[in-house]
Amino acid sequence: MVEFVNKVRSTCQRYRLLKPKDKVIVAVSGGADSVSMLLALQELAPEYELQLFVAHLNHLMRGDQAEADANWVKELSAQLGVPFYRRDTDVPALIAEQGLTVEQAGRVARYAFYRDLAQQLDATKVAVGQTQDDQAETILLHLVRGSGLTGIAGIRPKRRATYGWVIRPLLEVTRKETEACSAAFGLVPRHDPYNVDPAYLRNRIRYRLLPWLRDEANPNIKEVLAQSAAVWQEEDQYLKAVAKKAYSKLIRTVNKGVALDVAGLLILPLALKRRVLRQAYAAAAGDHRNLSFDHTESLLALGSARVGTVLHLPRGVQAQRTYSEIMVTSGCPEQERIPNFCYRLAVPGLTPIAELGLQLRTAVGVKADICPDSLVAMGSFDYNETGSNLFVRNRRRGDWFYPQGVGGRKKLSDFLIDCKVPRQRRDRVLLVTNRTDIVWVAGFRVDERFIVRATTAEQLFIYVQKMATDKKEEETFDLP
Repeated sequence: MVEFVNKVRSTCQRYRLLKPKDKVIVAVSGGADSVSMLLALQELAPEYELQLFVAHLNHLMRGDQAEADANWVKELSAQLGVPFYRRDTDVPALIAEQGLTVEQAGRVARYAFYRDLAQQLDATKVAVGQTQDDQAETILLHLVRGSGLTGIAGIRPKRRATYGWVIRPLLEVTRKETEACSAAFGLVPRHDPYNVDPAYLRNRIRYRLLPWLRDEANPNIKEVLAQSAAVWQEEDQYLKAVAKKAYSKLIRTVNKGVALDVAGLLILPLALKRRVLRQAYAAAAGDHRNLSFDHTESLLALGSARVGTVLHLPRGVQAQRTYSEIMVTSGCPEQERIPNFCYRLAVPGLTPIAELGLQLRTAVGVKADICPDSLVAMGSFDYNETGSNLFVRNRRRGDWFYPQGVGGRKKLSDFLIDCKVPRQRRDRVLLVTNRTDIVWVAGFRVDERFIVRATTAEQLFIYVQKMATDKKEEETFDLP
């Protein structure tokens, strides 16, 4: 027992799993792994001044046997003087409602319980009893199913959670050691038949593949896989940080997802491209679940696809190639469109455009003092030609104007296509007009008839600004 506790202590110190006066929820199913973890943490509790709480979830899948498990854990907790908390969750119903596997539904139910209990008890750590054996099984499971480095790097010693951390103090001990620890205390842990059912791939890896690898390839296969996982985790962490930095430079937040700059994406190394695209999918879907290698490769292909190409991905996510971006959204990006609007422009004065989180400030004769950080676009015009009876609106069918430098009349729709403004963004382009004519396609071009000339007696200045109360204005307005 002393050696076992020392190994757990070493893991906790190496990965900084515990700190003094932590409140730790210990997830105890009743099996040897979770029971030995509870025993080890109780031994370490005086050293760290820990407050321990036992959490047990009844999945309502094994009837009287599951009830007996819960009562056994409750009695053990009482013997050890550790507060016991239980929740019953109808996991079969969860499977039916959400289309999850047994393993997925059980995990969802357990971690929902741990989260709620942590918030109730003001705990910042949840300890789960995964061992070196679980690490080896997980790595092989991800390998045979197909996975990138993040998957084959296996189980991390700790991971962030909304309440603090999920920690794994047993990750460097074996299942045999947890069984020996429980036996040393005279305990006979509970047995879950699901853990030996060959219907589950993990169990086939546990009882067939791993023993074969141990006997035929390497007698230390579990230790070797655990060591490899430690190396892969460090490399994955580095690549994750680099990809996160690249992603932040390439994305623009849109309605229900993100848009990725294609030019910036294409110059990245392939390994980073895939990671950035997976992050974009997760931004739309909520996580990476169900995104396969083939899906990721299809997303990659969008970088060289023709404009308008649409890719349908799992969980209702859609990716569309626009002129300069790949838009990855939950549902159709056409949902970004906004209704028609038209406001009289205050000259001089301030006109808010709530639909876009913008405002237009006008000044006559003298330039206004505008904060550069808030400025989106600005234009100057011949005030004698524009007059003060002006409006600001978005596009209408049949709009046309005389773009400066073009030398003739042009349909607004053709002009926006030439400027490579995505179709779903064209309703967001601001137009300053008089009663009959477009004066300015804001941020793009002034109409030839209203430009400032040598003969101009007085100028009108128009500034498009971000509204101070809106933190996403830059996402709603297109510039060339």
